[in-house]
Amino acid sequence: MNDSLISFVNSGIENLQPYEPGRSIEEVVADYNPEKIVKLASNENPLGPSPKAKKILESLNESLSLYPSSDATSLKTKIAKFESVNNNQIIIGNGSNEVLELAARAFLNNSSSAVMSKHAFAVYKILTQACGSKVIEVPMINWTHNLQQFNDYCEDKTRIIFVANPNNPTGTFNSHSDFRDMMLEIPQSILVVLDLAYYEYVEAEDYIRTNELLDEFDNILITKTFSKIQGLASLRIGYGIGSKELCSVINKIRQPFNVNQLAQLAAIEAIDDIDHIKQSRDLNSIERDRMMAALESVGMECIKSQGNFISFKGDFNSEEMFLSLMKLGVIVRPIDNYEMLGYLRMTIGTPEENDYFFNHFKKLL
Repeated sequence: MNDSLISFVNSGIENLQPYEPGRSIEEVVADYNPEKIVKLASNENPLGPSPKAKKILESLNESLSLYPSSDATSLKTKIAKFESVNNNQIIIGNGSNEVLELAARAFLNNSSSAVMSKHAFAVYKILTQACGSKVIEVPMINWTHNLQQFNDYCEDKTRIIFVANPNNPTGTFNSHSDFRDMMLEIPQSILVVLDLAYYEYVEAEDYIRTNELLDEFDNILITKTFSKIQGLASLRIGYGIGSKELCSVINKIRQPFNVNQLAQLAAIEAIDDIDHIKQSRDLNSIERDRMMAALESVGMECIKSQGNFISFKGDFNSEEMFLSLMKLGVIVRPIDNYEMLGYLRMTIGTPEENDYFFNHFKKLL
């Protein structure tokens, strides 16, 4: 009995590279103490949460000692109405990341595989490896998912396909028709997880029409989050939508009370705050176009984005530029770990935040 506990860790975890979030304001203050800090690293909403959601804080003074609704019943009812689906087609998660993890735990193991794009959201690979499953990556075309080829990469043991639309960190999107064509080729025995974290920011035509997909396919799980346009990232809340049979299976392994009461109540208010969502969308649209033009004006190669961020590269060392900007109080994101060597990703902030970034960036070129 000389074997150590660590030697029995599930296969796939030992060589797993954990997710690396953008650096926090607290970390940058501790390391460099700049006069001002602008965080454009984690694709957060610069306008913050819905004013209606903020008011929820005041309503919890006398209920903090009570467990939240384990099934998030009121929130499910609100989402069901918003999405035009039934309550039993919804899974509530501690962020949409938990819904992704629940799906992986339900269908992946050490004798299965998952298919995803190269340069896709890092969590897909992490979850697959953590389940001991084989990771299969499909090369992109022009930084966009090559959905026509996904079925060719599937094996008999493939159980999940992950597709982010738009994709993070490239910002590129796939049309409804392209995605549906892929679904028609994929065997019904494979779960297709369609991650729509940046759904609200997309302005392109022929974008995903969720209800048509849900009506046609039983092997699809659509995930959404309140962390982005609704600005509730710190509360960690998201959801998945699928067939009632699929959601029933996944809900079996969801922990009770997985989403706190504040998050549930804030999400109920945020999902209906159309004014805040429109204001956030309009700001992002104007500033995304402006920053694309500004970056290109100084020779940057930008990937055209439908999200609330832009990935770009130029005649600079990305790690050195990242550190230099951080010392000046500007936090962006190097994305070498996505095998996008030389690229940085900036979140679209307010006009003032974007100008602060760009003025410092120009001086460092």
